[in-house]
Amino acid sequence: MTSDRVIIGRVTEEVLSMLSLSYGEKEIVLWKDRIKYLDKHRADFSSDEAFEKHIKLIPQIIEKPDYVGLHPKGDSIQYIKRIDELMLVAVRISNNKNWAFRSSYPISQETFDTYIASGSVKRVDEDS
Repeated sequence: MTSDRVIIGRVTEEVLSMLSLSYGEKEIVLWKDRIKYLDKHRADFSSDEAFEKHIKLIPQIIEKPDYVGLHPKGDSIQYIKRIDELMLVAVRISNNKNWAFRSSYPISQETFDTYIASGSVKRVDEDS
């Protein structure tokens, strides 16, 4: 592994099946150049401490999401988990060996409720 990337999780068969995606399990890579994109969402959090806490929990959000869905364009998987805030982690879908982390940011309850009402996200079974 090179120093410009870190593996932060895996897209599991369970998630792929829930979203009707026909790929095998994939590792999720965070490339060093994406760090600046994380920081642009700092102001979206209630505090710098909340930002730091939620960013450190990205691997946990991927491993044990509350909900998963496909972005409306179909080009990324959205992992959602409530920690202190509703947190969305986006992972780019591609034909590459590994898939890339795209972004992570809090979403409002209203946005989340819209996702639920539209059926664009699905609850992940807690026993999985």
